[in-house]
Amino acid sequence: MQRLFDRALFLVRWISLACVVGFIAGLGSAAFIGGLNWATTTRNDNLWLIWLLPIAGLAVGALYHYFGKGLERGSNLVIDQIHETSQWIPPRMSVLVYLGSVITHVFGGSAGREGGAIQIAVGLTDPISKKLRFTPEARSMMLVTAIAGAFGSAFGVPFAGTIFALEVQRVGRVKYEALIPAFTAALIGDAVVRGLDVHHTLYPKLPSHDWDLQTAWKLIVLGLLAGIVAYVFVNGTHLVQKTAGRFISWYPARPAIGGAIVAAMVLWFGWRDYQGLSTPLALDALSGPDARSWIPKLILTVVTIGFGFVGGEVIPLFVMGSLLGNNLSDLLNIDPALLSSMGAVAVLGAAANVPLACVILGIELFGGSNALMFAVVCIVAYAVSGHRSVYHAQIVDAPKWKPSHKL
Repeated sequence: MQRLFDRALFLVRWISLACVVGFIAGLGSAAFIGGLNWATTTRNDNLWLIWLLPIAGLAVGALYHYFGKGLERGSNLVIDQIHETSQWIPPRMSVLVYLGSVITHVFGGSAGREGGAIQIAVGLTDPISKKLRFTPEARSMMLVTAIAGAFGSAFGVPFAGTIFALEVQRVGRVKYEALIPAFTAALIGDAVVRGLDVHHTLYPKLPSHDWDLQTAWKLIVLGLLAGIVAYVFVNGTHLVQKTAGRFISWYPARPAIGGAIVAAMVLWFGWRDYQGLSTPLALDALSGPDARSWIPKLILTVVTIGFGFVGGEVIPLFVMGSLLGNNLSDLLNIDPALLSSMGAVAVLGAAANVPLACVILGIELFGGSNALMFAVVCIVAYAVSGHRSVYHAQIVDAPKWKPSHKL
């Protein structure tokens, strides 16, 4: 009887905490989405702002250099703290990532949104764990709960947000013990955003497609290429970060130089549509053939993130994958909308090592009639993308593959 009472008390306590975390995460995501929408509109109405991107990079770098040393690690710092309590995350992380992301987007960098939303939620909720003197295990649960609330509310996908939070911190180990609080926070966060009448991007629901051997091998080809694109993005971003850190000692100069490079490419090649989130490109890819190329989005995002701008990589990866799938539709002779949706979740799942979350993401965004296809392409992409991730703080508990002569 005592054991049953303790379990009930545990559930009540964590569901209550998760409701608080979800409410805070939802408010943070709503404010963040509003800020980035303003930044996008302002940039589109004032195309000359791209000329100021190097100065914007200097401002972002200076903010972190003088007011947030150590916090520039962003989501990787959050994942590190899930594994071990070495430092409490202060509320100023929320302020810095909000300001830095809005600056990045308004002046034309190529970055995302979900990474920023996660940092906002954690910066606002980790002080609760500190105040309540949580054990390392309880604090880890709170961090996972905050990630779920942030991802679920920022993307409008509470179930995928839950699985993402459970899956992202370790390769080969899903943190199921945090399932109930994570799901609660994701549901509450999403409800808060919708209740405040903040709108997410609406993606078209896909009709059911026939599943046969011919379709299967085409999806395997897409999965292979999506995994390769994810591999190139992850390693390219790490290479740029490492090179910038080695040759540019003063941190604020890194995003300033990166901003100059991005601005030069945008102006020289006419890549204005690839600035910011670039979700209109994904919508174009989902609506018909002959979408733009995915390569400029990869290049601009690698430079933007690699040189120290903030915001995240999730939506840029999603856009890259949608364009990749559309670009392959003629070659593979398959519906471009289907390949675009499959490519979007496959590249993201492979680059972040979260294949299960991205299968659910595809179902929530595009409908469940092609669930098996989402699973095939995400698993294949995950298998070939390598162990490295956009979140280099991930711990590899179980390798994706381990060469062995034993059968």
